[in-house]
Amino acid sequence: MIRSLREERWSHGRRPCAFTPPSAGDTLKRIKRHVAHDDQEESFGQRKDRRRPRGRVRAANLTDAAGGVAEVAWLIERGFFTSVEGELKSGKEATVYLGHGPTGLVAVKVYREVRSFKNDARYREGRFVGDARTAKAIAKRTGFGKKAQAALWAAHEYHMLWRFRAAGIPVPEPLVGPERSEILKSGEVVLMRYIGDERGAAPRLADVALSETEARSAFQQSVHWLGEIWRAGFVHADYSTYNLLWWDGGVVVIDLPQAVDARHKEARELLARDADSLCTSFRTLGLDEDPARVVAQALGPKG
Repeated sequence: MIRSLREERWSHGRRPCAFTPPSAGDTLKRIKRHVAHDDQEESFGQRKDRRRPRGRVRAANLTDAAGGVAEVAWLIERGFFTSVEGELKSGKEATVYLGHGPTGLVAVKVYREVRSFKNDARYREGRFVGDARTAKAIAKRTGFGKKAQAALWAAHEYHMLWRFRAAGIPVPEPLVGPERSEILKSGEVVLMRYIGDERGAAPRLADVALSETEARSAFQQSVHWLGEIWRAGFVHADYSTYNLLWWDGGVVVIDLPQAVDARHKEARELLARDADSLCTSFRTLGLDEDPARVVAQALGPKG
């Protein structure tokens, strides 16, 4: 059985990484409230970017006839969450919104119909793609194919979130599934527990300033979880400080749609690339580590 986030106890004696506000309504008000600029410089180790929602996006705007996302309405109708309060982050592949759920705040990740991954077929190898018509549409990149592909990326991220949590790896709690039928009905929308507090969402490691001790701890945790992902039978395939959150002194792994099975023919190559990306991205935090040692540690003595 998957444990709740409050019951989770990550290794290294870390506290649970997710945050469930005591009053979601009060927290939403605090997030949307203008925070006066503090002229005092933040102390070393505090966040550079609070990532407060930029603008207000209501559910109606996501489900209207002009390019809305019908699956958002489906999730709301079935009580998974009640409203979309604003935008948290927008990237090349998806936009993440702040939502209000029955038990607290949620992150609503909506994939776009065009993925920016180069050679994305490399990651999709061996995955379920539906019937022959769907597979053909994806290959030809038709309108239907692009929408189907976005939904399949979202479904794969759900699957990885559930598998990683079952293995004890710190990831956002998925709020749909784990049944495939329920996940597929969510389309290109991934609903997760919000990680953060009333001041904003948990930042990426790439966006924080850490002391040498904190940076060393973050790196050791990151290498540890890279190895745990491998031992769980997977490779993240896009592992760096840009896809690792830093919250309450602990690392949280995010962005899993490209994760591949460890039996993938290029799994070890992708693992080596993850190690290289991790070491390269940590240089901005003052660490200079050897990717080969990271790979060896991830593979373990039987590697």
